[in-house]
Amino acid sequence: MPSTGPLFPANGAKTVCADPPLRFHFSGAPTVGSSGKIRVFDASSSTAVATVDLAVATVTQTIGGTLFTLPRPVQIAGNDVILRLPPHALSYGRSYYVTVDAGAIKAPDGTSMTITDPMAWRFDTAAAAPSNLAELRVAIDGTGQFCSVQGALDAVPARSATASTITIEKGTYFEVIHAANKSKLTLSGRDRKQTIILGVNNNELNGGTATRSLVGIDASSDLVIENLTIHNLTPQGGSQAEALRLQTCDKCVVRHADIISLQDTLLWSGRIYANDCYIEGNVDFVWGTGAAYFDKCEIKTVGRAGYVVQARNDAAKSGYVFVDSKITAGAGVSGIVLGRIDVSVYPGSQVAYLNCQMGSHIAPAGWTVTGGVAGGSLRFWEYQSTDAAGAPLDVSRRLAGSKQISADEAARTRDPAQVLGGWMPPK
Repeated sequence: MPSTGPLFPANGAKTVCADPPLRFHFSGAPTVGSSGKIRVFDASSSTAVATVDLAVATVTQTIGGTLFTLPRPVQIAGNDVILRLPPHALSYGRSYYVTVDAGAIKAPDGTSMTITDPMAWRFDTAAAAPSNLAELRVAIDGTGQFCSVQGALDAVPARSATASTITIEKGTYFEVIHAANKSKLTLSGRDRKQTIILGVNNNELNGGTATRSLVGIDASSDLVIENLTIHNLTPQGGSQAEALRLQTCDKCVVRHADIISLQDTLLWSGRIYANDCYIEGNVDFVWGTGAAYFDKCEIKTVGRAGYVVQARNDAAKSGYVFVDSKITAGAGVSGIVLGRIDVSVYPGSQVAYLNCQMGSHIAPAGWTVTGGVAGGSLRFWEYQSTDAAGAPLDVSRRLAGSKQISADEAARTRDPAQVLGGWMPPK
């Protein structure tokens, strides 16, 4: 976050966003304790409206109408300590003050930062929520209408007939994001590498696919996510941890984005088009039940060998199609499988790679089938796969039942409208 002063919101600040993180800035690296509380009080009643307890490991919060269990909402970022308040803890047109218990936060020299005086750290929120929802701006330094992506998402009404664009300024947003029933909405980062949504969520914290992603958007249409990075920090072995979950997302576009996790990075269903994206993971890290078209993307396996795709679609529907893309690997990683499926459950799974650059890090068999043998309805396809130099790849040892498709089949599959049920996504 910008180092504009020792505290954010600044003492005495007016017209502050109603969803601010609390920030403590120091001249060197601070530390946080294992006890003590930071509280925000409504100044008119001296009632605590938000509490961050350093003694707890996890908290429960309602995000986008859904209950989540999350790690303690405290981060050290460089010389800053950042605390996320619960969503909607603060209101518009109110005055607040903050107190800090001894031992909760320590300066670089080890001294405790303690605030007990109600006049020492006070601020006023903006008088009212923005009335024009067509253009919203999120900025962690307080210069936008919102300081969190979730705050801006919550302001956009469900199934709105009016298009809205949420511009997210440069910065690292420590958030878990959840929304549903959004229409004609664009989430646009100011800079692909410097607009970052970062955090931890996974199946151990929130069991089940509905709540374990870092960014999850359900039952939405005409959604665009662009020019940003989404990074789930769950470590290897930390269970399934989607970075971006788009469930029942119709005519949705993800472009110029970096999406990073390890296990189950993407969970997509609906009709989704991805362009110029970087996607990183290692275990079934592109998966779901939908039709998804990846155009000029890089799909990178990191840390260990794994499976790129698990497409759980039936024979009547398209699955995951990669066109003019690069299937890469981190240093020392080999034996990567392009796709796997249990054919006893999903015999008609489709994964197709058309004119994609691969290499020796792909296992010679290319594909894995469990639950039986590949039948005639399985569509594990390749067309003119090459190595990094553009030379044709040796596919002579590919799994029986997978297929090197013809030029005519490739031309049909290359058509986004063919894959996406008649929808031609915008370029």
